[in-house]
Amino acid sequence: MMKDMKFYGSATVGERGQIVLPAKLREDFRIKKGDLLVVIGNAENYRIGLVNPETMNMLLDEMSKQIDTMKEKIHKK
Repeated sequence: MMKDMKFYGSATVGERGQIVLPAKLREDFRIKKGDLLVVIGNAENYRIGLVNPETMNMLLDEMSKQIDTMKEKIHKK
């Protein structure tokens, strides 16, 4: 997993809490002005992630299906 990671540089948090994503990152991920990104994080491990909303919806749908499958298996026993 880490071997697939790419370093894009750094971003400084501005006075209003805003950051500018590096140009190469925006290019590689096809992020354009006005695009919506879902922000997720884990403060305990100091991790922040930006996720495309469509991807987040797909992940949540898949998780929901797996949860429903587990519930069915539990209730059958």
